[in-house]
Amino acid sequence: MDAVPGLRRAVANEYRRLIRPPWEIPTVLVTNGALMAAAWFLLPPRAHAFMFSLNGPLAFPVILASWMLADTPATNVMGSNSAVGLSVLQDQAAYWRWLAARCIVIGSLIGVACAAGVMYVGLGKYPWSDIVWACALVALLPVGVLPVAAWLGIVFPFHPRSLRWRWQHRRAWRTNLRWAVLVFAPLFYVPLVGIAILTPGVELARSMKLPGQRLTPAQFGISAAVVCATAVVAAAIGLWVARRLLAGGPTIWRPTWQAPKRAEPGTTGSIDIGGRTPSKPLSSWMAFRYHY
Repeated sequence: MDAVPGLRRAVANEYRRLIRPPWEIPTVLVTNGALMAAAWFLLPPRAHAFMFSLNGPLAFPVILASWMLADTPATNVMGSNSAVGLSVLQDQAAYWRWLAARCIVIGSLIGVACAAGVMYVGLGKYPWSDIVWACALVALLPVGVLPVAAWLGIVFPFHPRSLRWRWQHRRAWRTNLRWAVLVFAPLFYVPLVGIAILTPGVELARSMKLPGQRLTPAQFGISAAVVCATAVVAAAIGLWVARRLLAGGPTIWRPTWQAPKRAEPGTTGSIDIGGRTPSKPLSSWMAFRYHY
């Protein structure tokens, strides 16, 4: 992949990549969604109340989106496919389109699953206008979260390794500690981004709601529209900042850098940077090749 010719084609390429081995993104999304659904429906009341503090008609789809988003596919955008990431670093426009396409593809998968959750919760219980607005909300929420979540993986990427490889290199405790922190960071970082996007609409709904009454369809529609607009703004800001992160590292993103070969188990690994030995200090983006 030398360049990304257009956003539409980039999205099509990302969809094709999803259905090819090793199926990392679909596996993570389906696993997290299944775990959340199982916990939601099978846990006893006390455990359910402990696990899920959010209540209301949108609780299930919003929490489902949070669980599906809060994992490394949402954050480790550069490390999960370093060959593709390195191939677009020479062109800011190609880099932007590739990142946008990745966010659109992952967001669409999560949005469809959460919209199905809205239909399950809302059919026969709420007006159709509420259901449509709720589907729009949960469909756009991941699109707003993903570009901001990607900042973590741009600044602090890591190279995915098997647990067997981690065990073989267990004495490299700094490497494994960094990996463990970055693996669990999405559980805290991604929900915070989602809460920030939801907050304006939620606060507006609280200000309009009368004590002891539910929101009217018009009030709910206005609040949902605010959340959707906030998600779109967050997506635009997220992509702009991600592009600035690329532009801010002229020493890092040089055309002479090539995708490094994967190190064999038991070796220290290597990186080819145009035949030169990398000079320090290295940025965190490329340092992940030394930290694995």
